[in-house]
Amino acid sequence: MIVEDDALVAMGVQLTLNELGHDVVGIAASEMEALAVAQAERPQLALMDIRLRGANDGVQVAQRLWQELRVRCIFLSAYADEHTMERVAKTRPLGFVQKPYTAQQLKTALEQARPRLNED
Repeated sequence: MIVEDDALVAMGVQLTLNELGHDVVGIAASEMEALAVAQAERPQLALMDIRLRGANDGVQVAQRLWQELRVRCIFLSAYADEHTMERVAKTRPLGFVQKPYTAQQLKTALEQARPRLNED
């Protein structure tokens, strides 16, 4: 699942994931869309931007996805300041990839996350 408010970026991530052999069960641009997709599709993982449409950001959405549906996240974001990273760390992410990133960086993050997907 991809949670990204920029449709072109989301499509690019989806294309990269498909090329790497992964299925994308949905794309969401806001908290409500993310929760709806996650509820319906039960993804193993969400690739999460920090800036989203609506009142809550990706850090808050990641917390809800974990608490309510046990969906883990890898963050994909241009925002890597100290305050943001402290907030991200509290969500127990499986990774953080700073934008702009390459397909290889995304692949590496996914490979590193795979063994930890089922950790509580």
